[in-house]
Amino acid sequence: MDITYQVMIPVLQQIVKFTHSYGLSIILLTLAVRVLVWPFVTASTKSMQKMQLLAPHMKRIQKRYKEDPEQLQKKTMEFYARNKANPLAGCLPMLVQLPILFALFGTFNGPPFGDKALDVKVTTVEAKNAKDVKRAETSGANTPYVSTDGQLAKVVVFPGESTVLVGDNVDFQTRAVDGKLPADFAPTWIMKFNGKPVTAEEGSIDQSGHAVFSKLGEYHVEGIVHGIAKDDSFLFVRGLGKVATGLDLLKPQNFDLVALILMFGISMFASSKLTMPKPANPEDMDESQRVQQDTMKMMPIAMCVSFFLIPLPVGVYLYMVVSNLVQTAQTWLVMRTPPEPLVDPDEADSAPLTPGSGPISGGGGGKKEKPQTIDVTPIEPKNGKGKDDGSTIKFGDKQGETIDTDKSKKKKKKK
Repeated sequence: MDITYQVMIPVLQQIVKFTHSYGLSIILLTLAVRVLVWPFVTASTKSMQKMQLLAPHMKRIQKRYKEDPEQLQKKTMEFYARNKANPLAGCLPMLVQLPILFALFGTFNGPPFGDKALDVKVTTVEAKNAKDVKRAETSGANTPYVSTDGQLAKVVVFPGESTVLVGDNVDFQTRAVDGKLPADFAPTWIMKFNGKPVTAEEGSIDQSGHAVFSKLGEYHVEGIVHGIAKDDSFLFVRGLGKVATGLDLLKPQNFDLVALILMFGISMFASSKLTMPKPANPEDMDESQRVQQDTMKMMPIAMCVSFFLIPLPVGVYLYMVVSNLVQTAQTWLVMRTPPEPLVDPDEADSAPLTPGSGPISGGGGGKKEKPQTIDVTPIEPKNGKGKDDGSTIKFGDKQGETIDTDKSKKKKKKK
């Protein structure tokens, strides 16, 4: 099923009928999709949150049973089971939502918001290889097209991939394999030879689609299907289908695109900041945790830099910014919810562990050790008389147990 063509664009067109704005429709469709995938993102975020809380306790279990691999495996599985955790649980929700998000991305990365090229490869051969001449019926790729009256069609180029003789000419055209193209539909035709626009010596193509191939080699004929909304403005954005990269972004007319890229990076950093583990003592972090934190900090910067080089329509950036803002809000809501207490398999009958608490009780090899508490309090003077020398020490689990250190010393001397 083509989700972009059969679901996303038809829904978008229905929204446009009410809003009369493609920019506002991008936002509303993005919000609708984020609501649709909300349960999957929540499940994935909760799973990640739980795995972060389990990590330090898991390390203690590994240290405890490092001399007994079989027992370590058993206790690890028991630890995850008792805490209802699965290291792979966060992957499934992500996999479920990816096709929907990719379809949404495809909706804004072509008509009606931007131009889309349908490419056909043409290989020329000499007369002695005439047996290799062939033509596919249509191009391998297709693209949706939305007309000014809102009608939707799926466009292909014909003929498709071809092998022709040097000097041959071919008439390329477009047609709809689904829906109906309006009478005034007209793509823009371009041709490249060895990756560059053809010269007069190499061949030519006119805007009726008539192409001539004059050299031996590989050509690419492209039919550019135009987006009807690419010049529409929305808020501070001038042209939803505008594309600019590199130094062109420094031109004043492209500052709106730069602003969207920076907004994307900031929102991405905010979302990753919420999910970044916060150890009580940064010095206790191991190398993998440090690498993970550094990666999460650098990822927004790397993404922004890459977008300065990747040609994408403004509509795509508008979608990504809105999507990131919603995900950041969702992550904040999930992460502020108190997590369930953790359970140590060696202390199954005791009170659950508080997430982020101190070390799990228990020594190496599975032997449990009862933690000792020591409380030092001064002696209260009797009847307000006497001097408090702070010589009484309370220790053990029962605070009522006291030992007078002076009496202890006298007993030792007698012995």
